[in-house]
Amino acid sequence: MTQKTHDAPRQSPPPAAAGPSPRETMRGLPRFMQPYLTWVTGVPLQGGKQLIPWSPAKAGILGLVQIAVGITGGAFALHPFTGWSVPMLALCWLVTSGGMRRLDVVVVHQTLHRMFTKSTRGNRIVGELITTLFWRTPYDENRKEHLLHHAYPCSLKDGDTHYLLSTGMRPGMTRGEFRRYLWGALFSPWHHGRFFFGRVRSNFIGVQPKYRLVMSLAYLAATVAFVALTGWWVEWLVLWVVPVSVLFQSCTYLYTMTEHRWWLFGNHERLSRDKRDLLTFGRFCGEAVPDASVTGPRRIAAWTRWTYRHFVVHSAYRMFVLVGDTVQHDLHHVMPACDWANSPWIRADDVDNRPERYTEVWGSLADHLRAAGQVDNDVTGLPDDVSPTAWSESASVVLAASTARSTPSTSPTSAESSGQ
Repeated sequence: MTQKTHDAPRQSPPPAAAGPSPRETMRGLPRFMQPYLTWVTGVPLQGGKQLIPWSPAKAGILGLVQIAVGITGGAFALHPFTGWSVPMLALCWLVTSGGMRRLDVVVVHQTLHRMFTKSTRGNRIVGELITTLFWRTPYDENRKEHLLHHAYPCSLKDGDTHYLLSTGMRPGMTRGEFRRYLWGALFSPWHHGRFFFGRVRSNFIGVQPKYRLVMSLAYLAATVAFVALTGWWVEWLVLWVVPVSVLFQSCTYLYTMTEHRWWLFGNHERLSRDKRDLLTFGRFCGEAVPDASVTGPRRIAAWTRWTYRHFVVHSAYRMFVLVGDTVQHDLHHVMPACDWANSPWIRADDVDNRPERYTEVWGSLADHLRAAGQVDNDVTGLPDDVSPTAWSESASVVLAASTARSTPSTSPTSAESSGQ
């Protein structure tokens, strides 16, 4: 794929923008910080220059390096095991799972669109290798489900919609209700067990084509042989199984929750282009720098808070959950065949040309969760004239009611059907 370096000055912000964006308020910060700020926010400065053009290969290598760093650091934390080993292991688990997520949600995702390599076979090979390594859904089934997601986003034909419904997610929760739901799902053994064993089962039961089953069996045999010959079963469990299971799944869950405004239009299938565009938003990490009018101790406190949130809160979110080009996921739905490896610059250019097709939410993971889940009826980033579909009118509720009416009241499954 031919890469472009986007050096040309960009146009003025779209008229719809009210005041400077949080990213533009950072223009006065030191120049050496600007590449980091572009990465963490997902937004370049207007008129800025792209220093490093990215490519699919670089994106894949970065994921592999991140996994290697996490496992290596974890190995040093285990040997010898000291008081510092536990926090060190926690950090290394996050680094490892973040690298795994980068390969899964960035590289595998692009192979499903046949946009990682130039050849169909190359995309299949890369996709099959990574999904085998992480016990993920095989390539063909994965691609089929993902193309359905693009054709009918946030509808009942979208597998991710059913996944979130199965966790108990519903729109219109209060912050307290949502907080309890979120922590319950993140720490639910049932949620993680079902998620993990579903992944394993998809690699060994009913697998098509047959070569993929052979790959899964060969990988299993190689893993057993490696652990048996080295005796590193503790290392394998701690440094590989933990990050590839619970942490990987937790990050996947949080990512999926914020990926779309799932409930905005009631999970209906047939939507206009304008409505489909509103289902996805730019998940930008950051906030405006403290205002110059703030002085004295309050200014010191404001800058301390801003620094902590960007270098710790937002950076962790970008490193472990919102990896790679996923910040600009709205661009992917507007322009699936774009130069995704350089998506911050591609999106910025397209927003200048077609501002009506994009919306954005600035802040942290918490802000994106509330906006996507309509927590407390959050409508951040939506145009003023957009009215969310009431949950009582959603396709999910209508289907459940229809199922309940068609099922005899004496059936023991009727309550389960309406509850789902």
